Amino acid sequence: MRNYKVILKLTGPITQVPDSQKLFGALMYMFAEKYGDERAADLASAVRNKEIHLALSNIMPEGYLPAPKDYLMDHISKKNNLAEELKKKHAAIKIRSYIKSQELEHVLAEPESSEFLFPYVTQLDLQQLRASIDSVCYDIPELDTRLYSVPTVVLSEVSQDKKGREHYRPVDTYCYFLQVDDSSLCSDFLGMTEDAAVDQKMIILGKRASQGLNLFQFMEIAEQKGSGAEAAFYLNTGMLLPDSIDFKASSIKLFTSQRRPFEMTGGWRENAPKYYISFIEQGSIIVVREGVGHAGKSIESPFRQNRDIVFGNAFLYPIYLSERQV
Repeated sequence: MRNYKVILKLTGPITQVPDSQKLFGALMYMFAEKYGDERAADLASAVRNKEIHLALSNIMPEGYLPAPKDYLMDHISKKNNLAEELKKKHAAIKIRSYIKSQELEHVLAEPESSEFLFPYVTQLDLQQLRASIDSVCYDIPELDTRLYSVPTVVLSEVSQDKKGREHYRPVDTYCYFLQVDDSSLCSDFLGMTEDAAVDQKMIILGKRASQGLNLFQFMEIAEQKGSGAEAAFYLNTGMLLPDSIDFKASSIKLFTSQRRPFEMTGGWRENAPKYYISFIEQGSIIVVREGVGHAGKSIESPFRQNRDIVFGNAFLYPIYLSERQV
């Protein structure tokens, strides 16, 4: 296994932080552009059938990792009986969406220290006002301009000075982790990513790209030393569909989403059957007994079974815990 970190530059507002599924879909589109639809179909099939290993993380602030919130809250709750004190500590953990990667092991060893951890990254949900100029769109001067709002998220790095004052700085540099084996398909996928970094290619990771939203630019890619293949404990950094993990020993939080087919010409098909699927969220602590390559899986899409897959191979970041800490 080889691990890589890919650096991205945010070029405008985002409506949500892109997860590993959305990232995989965008990268598959790039892969098909470069190598053709047949090669892309081969890649999707090989991922689904576990003939190759390819894992991705969610998009996250560069230099940070998802905070293991549920793990920290569980361990703090075991040591605190006072309701008000516990409420305060939980609130402090809740706003810390991401923590510095070099602080992770310290926080896992001493969960109560997370309350005072700086810097950290927090997520704010906002509404951005937009205008639709119908008179221009339809060439009818009498039509009025319509105002509407678009939900956006802002990730801000929060630091603290010597006087205890907090300072907020919007995050504009992001990253994701990529893990691949030595197969030819993965080599092509990696080569595509390296070329995108050299060319500083743009990638669309969400809706409303024509309005300047959800646009990122590739900046660089660097191999990360150490595969973590020998570890037993991992921090989940993506949308994980579990295959072979130790559920009892892990500390997990589930995220359930609705699946609907999307057509480029018509958008979401409202009349299509509704399917729901649950993933293990980022920040969960995963215990793997049979190797990281067996932890996750991808499955057939319920809508286009011969072409699409539901990607569930989340990148697992190796951590070091003792059995008594989980």
